[in-house]
Amino acid sequence: MEEPEIVLEVRGLVRRFGQLDAVAGIDLNVSRGEVVALLGPNGAGKTTTLTCVAGILAPTSGTICVAGEHERTARERRVAFVPEIPVVYDDLTPAEHLAFVAAGRRVADAAATVSRALERTGLVEHRDRAAGTLSKGNRQRLCLAGALVAGADLVVLDEPTTGLDPAAQHALVALVRELAAGGAAVVVSTHALATAFDVADRVVVLVAGRIALDEPVRGFPDLDALRAAYLRVAA
Repeated sequence: MEEPEIVLEVRGLVRRFGQLDAVAGIDLNVSRGEVVALLGPNGAGKTTTLTCVAGILAPTSGTICVAGEHERTARERRVAFVPEIPVVYDDLTPAEHLAFVAAGRRVADAAATVSRALERTGLVEHRDRAAGTLSKGNRQRLCLAGALVAGADLVVLDEPTTGLDPAAQHALVALVRELAAGGAAVVVSTHALATAFDVADRVVVLVAGRIALDEPVRGFPDLDALRAAYLRVAA
């Protein structure tokens, strides 16, 4: 059986703020089509890790490779990053926002690609509204639609379910699965163990900037087993 392609390869990642090692030496691989849930208590280094991977922060030391790209600017073009508070162009409509993404990525047949992304993310009825008037859940959908348009190799989501109602959470999980099924590698940071259990192929738990657990979700028979394993390493 052919080994899956590794999209994200992190080796010896350290990010220091003053005397504090927020990330203290992480090795992590994520393959194409795989969803990894990044778990851990507050201050464990999850957001710092993701912003380094996305190219927003420069590592203190270590290496990050995304789809064969090591250089920071080149990596950024391979990554779609969705922060906890989604960033959109408030004065643009979703259709205009996605057309802008398509132009920046030089997407062939941009109009059809944008239309498909709007349909797949359930934003067709909002396509001509100012993005600043959308709910948080729909702004996240718009960010993920941007990932679809851009054909991002790696999609990174930081606490995507915070503040979402159950229906919006369910829709987000379905979108993440669709992105992975389409060939993206996905990393999702969350405090919600149930979300991790539902969406992820693998869970990685950070504690004090280090990986304390890295296991496939199929190794846990139910959510209670995942919760018990998490508490053993993170409590």
